[in-house]
Amino acid sequence: MTSSPPEATTIGAAPAIAAATATGAASVPVAPTAPAPIAPSAATAPGTAAAEVHELLGFPVEDPALSLPDTAQKLLEAARRLLLAGGFDALRLDAIAAEAGKNKASIKYYFGNKDGLILAILDSLDYDDCLALAEHTRGTTGDERLQRYIGGQTRLAADADGFLVFFDLLPYAIRDERLRQRVAALYEWYYKMNVEWLGLAERVRPENRERYIGFVSLMVAVVDGLALQAALRPKGFELERSFAALEFFLKRCLSDFLDSLDEPEGVPSN
Repeated sequence: MTSSPPEATTIGAAPAIAAATATGAASVPVAPTAPAPIAPSAATAPGTAAAEVHELLGFPVEDPALSLPDTAQKLLEAARRLLLAGGFDALRLDAIAAEAGKNKASIKYYFGNKDGLILAILDSLDYDDCLALAEHTRGTTGDERLQRYIGGQTRLAADADGFLVFFDLLPYAIRDERLRQRVAALYEWYYKMNVEWLGLAERVRPENRERYIGFVSLMVAVVDGLALQAALRPKGFELERSFAALEFFLKRCLSDFLDSLDEPEGVPSN
């Protein structure tokens, strides 16, 4: 029986690894320091109202992807390659091990089982791009921030390989309760990232939080829906035209719409 290295630890922000240890797999050895969080602005310094909002929404946002050991990284990369080449049916443990040049037991050691590996794949999707967009939009306001937001969303939707992996896993995840909950949690994270990208965190309060989540969930649906259409029509669908239309509407309507979200429930808008 393989034992975990004495220095092994787990990071609570990584549900894939938490799930693996819950099923009896060895703890995954990770780097002693987690990735640095996005630094809060002066407006969100501890003790400010904005800091309370960031806490409410789960900010500051840290990259939840683990600093995995080399073997685990190779297994993840192999699984993604197989998904891209052959879809979900190609995601067999023996095939993953062979593609990675590792033994099959290493999958159990690092991820617990196939579901643990799928969780890790889901956790690895788009985080770098999402955090880069948060950095790119920070410190900007008005039309400049909106333009950067739209540009970042366009790039996310254009990640054909990432969305193909996601669309391959999604039907399986929806039918598995644990995976479904994990994907739902990922969407909650995307909602929070949209709040950050648009610079709305200081406007969000406990009493209007759900209304803001309703808005940013629509923005997430736009990216998912356009990415799906681009996957169906890879040579004839122009993402830029669709996002240009979205930018047109947001520039003209967003300010008034956000004011309506800030009004107390039951108070009619002017």
